[in-house]
Amino acid sequence: MAQQQPQQAIHKFVLGNKELEGKTAEFQYDKGWYSITDIVGEERNVIYKSRNAQEAYMKWNVYIGRKKERTASGRNSDAEHGNRAYDARDRRNRDSREKRDMTDRRGNNNRGRHER
Repeated sequence: MAQQQPQQAIHKFVLGNKELEGKTAEFQYDKGWYSITDIVGEERNVIYKSRNAQEAYMKWNVYIGRKKERTASGRNSDAEHGNRAYDARDRRNRDSREKRDMTDRRGNNNRGRHER
């Protein structure tokens, strides 16, 4: 009786492929790495490789033409979103202070409802 080798686990998954200009683009996951590969005939050329799934998926969408690439200046990072939200709050607070100051100039006192 011949001894059998244990089966190797499959680690490679093709997540997407698309025909582009006479070549095939393939998006795949293999042992913790995400990659974009150009396939022309039998030749395979890895054009992008990353461990970051979100970044790799964004690159894939840009590469196949599903999305437009974000430039560094147009990129919206979490910090920028936070600053914009803060700016909007600050603007609302400033507007309410200005409105309150205008009522003070008309002779109204600035006490709350319960202090009358």
